[in-house]
Amino acid sequence: MSKFLEVAKEAAFIGGGILKENFKKVKKTDIESKGIKDFVTYVDKLSEERIRNHILKNFPDHAFLGEEDGKFGENEFTWVVDPLDGTKNYICGFEIFAVSVALLHNNEPIVGVIYVPMLDKIYWAEKGAGSYLNGEKIKVSNRPIEQAVVSTGFPFRYIAELDNYLDMLKKAMITFSGVRRPGAAAVDLALVAEGVFDGFFEMKLSIWDIAAGVLLIQEAGGIYSNFEGGKDLSSGDVIAGGKEIYDVLYDIVRSSK
Repeated sequence: MSKFLEVAKEAAFIGGGILKENFKKVKKTDIESKGIKDFVTYVDKLSEERIRNHILKNFPDHAFLGEEDGKFGENEFTWVVDPLDGTKNYICGFEIFAVSVALLHNNEPIVGVIYVPMLDKIYWAEKGAGSYLNGEKIKVSNRPIEQAVVSTGFPFRYIAELDNYLDMLKKAMITFSGVRRPGAAAVDLALVAEGVFDGFFEMKLSIWDIAAGVLLIQEAGGIYSNFEGGKDLSSGDVIAGGKEIYDVLYDIVRSSK
């Protein structure tokens, strides 16, 4: 295990410990609005602060990008962190949420860790070294299309995209045996890497939602891209899965745009 991966796992556990400690303790007065249907709590902020402190203590020259406090520094190595992916789930008391920690080298993910604290599941991947869940190697699924279950998320901040998205959703529901929407993109991506879900598609995410998860999927034998088929994820549009499911999802997305 590299020092990069070791620190990423430690940081995820630090953030996850804060999430566990404060779960179901968030009051209405603790919830702030960042934008339309977009919320943050003191838990998100504290988790990010502790994660950032731990990473920069070990790698003081590296850059850091977090969902809550933004960018710190400039470097070819940039840590990208979502301290609480699934804030709405967390606020509601729904156990599906995660900490996502990724290290990018020249904008390419080379380390990814996703920790789902209430399920005691920690996923990690390092470029070229495979994907793991609690120390066991994982692979994407190879179920046939008619048995496949894919996951997604709703573009709740981008209502203008809703018609396109609903067309994609309709086609996915017709094509696959099921569609799921847990409400935390990092968890969705980890479950695709694990082979629980067969594929994933969502639009208008942020880089901290997906940087760790796409590396997990790639190292688990899967494929990911944006809606145009490229690796640039700045649009926040993502398709991922094993090759057969990815190809079908790509066709669905392209036919709906």
